[in-house]
Amino acid sequence: MSRQFWVLAHHYAGLAMTVFLVIVGLTGSVIAFREELDVWLNLELLTVAKRDVPMLDALELRDKAVALYPNARLDAFRLHLEPGRSFEIGVMPQADAGADQIIALYLDPYTGEKLGVRAIGEVSLAKENILFFLLRLHYSLALPASTGSLGGYILGATALIWSIDCFVSFYLTLPLRRRQNGGVSPSSKSWWSRWKPAWLIKFNAGAYRINFDIHRVFGLWTWAMLFVFAWSSVGFNLNQVYTPTMNTLFGLSQPISTSEARAEPLEHPRLDWRAAHEIGRALLDEQASQHGATIEREEVLSLDRVHGVYMLVARSSFDRSKQGGTFVSFDADTGALRRASWPGSSSELTGDVISRWLFMLHMAAVFGLPMKILVCVMGLGIATLSITGVYIWLKKRRARMLRAIRKA
Repeated sequence: MSRQFWVLAHHYAGLAMTVFLVIVGLTGSVIAFREELDVWLNLELLTVAKRDVPMLDALELRDKAVALYPNARLDAFRLHLEPGRSFEIGVMPQADAGADQIIALYLDPYTGEKLGVRAIGEVSLAKENILFFLLRLHYSLALPASTGSLGGYILGATALIWSIDCFVSFYLTLPLRRRQNGGVSPSSKSWWSRWKPAWLIKFNAGAYRINFDIHRVFGLWTWAMLFVFAWSSVGFNLNQVYTPTMNTLFGLSQPISTSEARAEPLEHPRLDWRAAHEIGRALLDEQASQHGATIEREEVLSLDRVHGVYMLVARSSFDRSKQGGTFVSFDADTGALRRASWPGSSSELTGDVISRWLFMLHMAAVFGLPMKILVCVMGLGIATLSITGVYIWLKKRRARMLRAIRKA
């Protein structure tokens, strides 16, 4: 295929993606600092005064939340409590409870007193909900629940086009091949000398050239991170493409299949939450001993009613992410181990390692503040790439129209 074909493919792919990449770029740059911004906006909801008394444990706090919402499901909560921070738990109404909105409930970790709630799925720019809205906009375009997963599929398709276009755009920055025929003498410059201008911005040029250089230079210098964002977005939103591709190329652990789902969601597991926590802790310790790891702290305990399993997530000595990625899942009735994951262990498949790093980099879950700053800058850069791309296309289109008029 000719270079001109790939130029057109890049142009039209960029035009198709522009709106979506501007949305995810700008929202992504904000939510890179989601936790810090949320505390700043909702200090009275997310923080409490530190006291010289022990905090209640997470299971006690869940019991107090259940007392406040006895007809709701509270199926996941953090086990690790930080002094001075409120306890957060999601409250999901049951189908027959007369409510249809998921809320986040906040309790004082020292007393269990209710501090407040906020709606997770509400489209609102109020300070208590704006970051939830930006998250939904980033991950699913904040489309109504009646559309199902439409927003995710749109962003997944966009990410797939973006992933392919990363290679197309890189190819288009490469210098043209020297022509040996037609009486044209090949340039005496080396290949690198001819490619070098693609890495630089010519600031003393006109507006069009500066925009073109910004578009090309940012794409080149940040190409690796652009591909990280693009392909990890396919993993988040278009798993039907991501999983078989990664499995074919590198090998990938198989996710829980639909065949493992129960005929009906589990309403009343035989193991209560305290028993589940004890069993999960014992399984974690057992698995840690087998892998030569240590458990640094427990993070999240959750119940998957569709598959009938509890999951205990922890941070181990193998983990690089501050949220932890080690987990055990076990039968909610019998306590039998279903599966275990130990990121960083020698038994981990290459595809799992690559996927874990893709997702951690995308979410700025590693390397602390410098990574958050990089993700924020990349979000603004992605929006800039899209806007400058449209500007370049419009200028070229206008030039073509003028040439056609002159020719006529």
